[in-house]
Amino acid sequence: MTDVGTEPVVAWRRVALGGTLALLVAAGVVLVIGNAAGFGALEETLRTGNPAWLLVCAAGQLLVFAGYGGVYRRAVEFEEGPRIGWALSLRVVMASFGLTQLVAAGGAAALAVTYWALRRLGFGTRDAGVRLIGLNTLVYLVFGVGGFAAAVASLVTSTAPLAMTLPWMVAIPAMLVAARWFTAPRRVERWIAPASGWFRRALALGVGGAWWVRRAVGARDAGRPLLGWAALYWFGDVASLWGALHAFGAEPGLAALVLAYTTGYVAQITPLPFVATGGVDAATTFALTAVGVPLEQALVGVVAHRLFAFWLPLVPGLTLAALLPRTGRLLERAA
Repeated sequence: MTDVGTEPVVAWRRVALGGTLALLVAAGVVLVIGNAAGFGALEETLRTGNPAWLLVCAAGQLLVFAGYGGVYRRAVEFEEGPRIGWALSLRVVMASFGLTQLVAAGGAAALAVTYWALRRLGFGTRDAGVRLIGLNTLVYLVFGVGGFAAAVASLVTSTAPLAMTLPWMVAIPAMLVAARWFTAPRRVERWIAPASGWFRRALALGVGGAWWVRRAVGARDAGRPLLGWAALYWFGDVASLWGALHAFGAEPGLAALVLAYTTGYVAQITPLPFVATGGVDAATTFALTAVGVPLEQALVGVVAHRLFAFWLPLVPGLTLAALLPRTGRLLERAA
């Protein structure tokens, strides 16, 4: 087995600081937007809500982690990789979730833990990097296609403003065309060949990841399961938000809901440490108002959704992050 180094070091002081700052930012978002909506309206929305719908939030988040665990297992096994069980897959997924929420923005900690896990499974440095980029590219490919479809449907039905739909309708096809051009069989070998210089190496890694996705999606036995698990991941989170909004009286159409969700989710990739959750809360709230959801219902629904999507999974996520040495040994056995 190749040398894989040591387990990622968990800086628990930074985790605690991240949790405190995330809580303060989320509270600040609620106070600022709540003031704009009117605290009386918020109180009325909470008082007349139906908490039974929050069970949909919980069920949706179970689908989220099942979906990502499934796509991770399939990505590991693709092209003669080792087989890993559900329990081990979820250990990696939950630990990466817990750390990335409070330690680094833009998913950096999740990428580090996932890369470390791939190395523990015996993948070489380059193969692990390409597979890591490919896995995330495939998941966000499904996300982008969902946003594009929602934008088209919202434009046709006039349920969202042009400024909200047009970027999706332009950006997603442009990225797909570019990816197809770079990964064309007649030129892909030139792009992924080893090269000097950080930019050229990064480009080779990115194109290698895109080429991995093209092979995976085109594989008869691997493509559908990979896309299906990735779709389940996003479906679960959208369903969770849908349940939270229904709990407080909001009933947006499917296309409008998906468009607001995907638009708000983009805020999570902004490179601001500890502040990602507040950015998602604010962006999703205002995206929902753009498709017709009243501000007070949008805010309360988003906060309820984030309770199930962010705060509650932190407990098992950080617990499993503390158990990474044990996870590493299990990964080596699986290899």
